[in-house]
Amino acid sequence: MIGTLENRLPPEVTKTTLYHVVRLVFRIYVASLLLAGFYSVLWLADVAGLLPEALLSTIWIGIAVMGSLFLVLLIPLFYTTQSTAR
Repeated sequence: MIGTLENRLPPEVTKTTLYHVVRLVFRIYVASLLLAGFYSVLWLADVAGLLPEALLSTIWIGIAVMGSLFLVLLIPLFYTTQSTAR
């Protein structure tokens, strides 16, 4: 499988780069599974009536704020890595 990728990609891309990409994709996959599981638990707790509405709304707002902060911090990091790669 790696041999077919090596033939299609430019010589600057090495096996190590491909392994790093696969590792990054795997980490994103695991993170998305954990996030989906967490949302499922919150949804089940909401349906079962185990969490009060005030606590549940606070949790959802906290998740939204953390996601927004992550994106805000990710943009400068992306441009920093792009400028040093040149």
